[in-house]
Amino acid sequence: MNKNKALTQLASVVILTSVVAGCARFETRTQASGEFDYQDVELINKYDHGDVPQVEQRTVFDIKPLTAEQTALGLEGKDVDVRPPAQLMAVLDGVILDSSKTETKVWFNTFKQNNDHTKKVVDLALEYLAYKNATPNIQSQSPVIIDSGLVTSERTYGSLSKSTVLEEGEYQLTIETAPDNHSVSLVVDAQSYQEKNDDYQVQNTLQGRAKRNVEIRFINEMLQFANLKQQIEAKQVADNRPLPIKLGFDDNHQTAWIVDAEFLETWAKLPSLLSTMSFKLVDSDKNLGYFLVRFVEQDEEYWQENMLNPITLEGGEYFVQLGELVGGDTSITWLDEDKKPLTNQQVTELYLSITDNVRNVILDKESQTKPL
Repeated sequence: MNKNKALTQLASVVILTSVVAGCARFETRTQASGEFDYQDVELINKYDHGDVPQVEQRTVFDIKPLTAEQTALGLEGKDVDVRPPAQLMAVLDGVILDSSKTETKVWFNTFKQNNDHTKKVVDLALEYLAYKNATPNIQSQSPVIIDSGLVTSERTYGSLSKSTVLEEGEYQLTIETAPDNHSVSLVVDAQSYQEKNDDYQVQNTLQGRAKRNVEIRFINEMLQFANLKQQIEAKQVADNRPLPIKLGFDDNHQTAWIVDAEFLETWAKLPSLLSTMSFKLVDSDKNLGYFLVRFVEQDEEYWQENMLNPITLEGGEYFVQLGELVGGDTSITWLDEDKKPLTNQQVTELYLSITDNVRNVILDKESQTKPL
């Protein structure tokens, strides 16, 4: 018992240590490991050369002076940002980073020739700036040059101990269609930038790699905004799309409805169709994949208003059982209140009651693509 207790205490210490170690604040995450005592050390006369030949031992070292670039871009001590260079996160198809060393440029490469390429990228930029509550100003139309106005971003890091980073920057965006008329370039030039971590003003030099990191982060956030916007629009299209249903057989060779959609989509949309067919929901179990419904008989006017052929099923409770088929389709099996399958004729008549206006679906291929 004592041994088990000791092991339990040891595990608790390890877990607590891991939690505390994971609470490092943003300021320390961007710094080198250890203290900054190296800034106050003194040069010694001799050093331990180890396996290095004796001739390598010397007391005079040739330390070259800093170059003009190092002097302009260099930071000292805790102001040195040791994070790796920012990388383009191409969450949209066909977006690539240009190899230019003098400017931060990305290409949008999956346009059709008859599209207004530049307008799409301009619209994206303006929508993103509006989302960030910036006040953009279009300076030129050919190429399109946009001054972003002040763009503010706020991020929170940590769980137990939180750190808030506030970024403010102004950017000039240049958008231009390539001569091939199939791609559009976007150049981002950071005009001003400052970063504050809680009460600490992070030192930045808006030149070189540091400037490029700021510009890449701006592009990544804009692409993330575009990707989220596409997902929302695609979901809206999917939600408004009727279920593509056909008559067939389930895995038990029983007459069933076959839906060309996955289980979750079918589960979400089927209640609306059942309601239109005058089936009132009594109970449901997603884990077991069934709906218990009650059929309510209707007059001729009801069926006409809902674009359905009349359903002659006897009033009462029925089970609508969903099943997952190989290949991703979903089967819908109809059962009576005793969970006995309805006859093939009844299942067929229920299927035929749904007219083409309700059952058929036209796939919008444009809504399924990821490019801008």
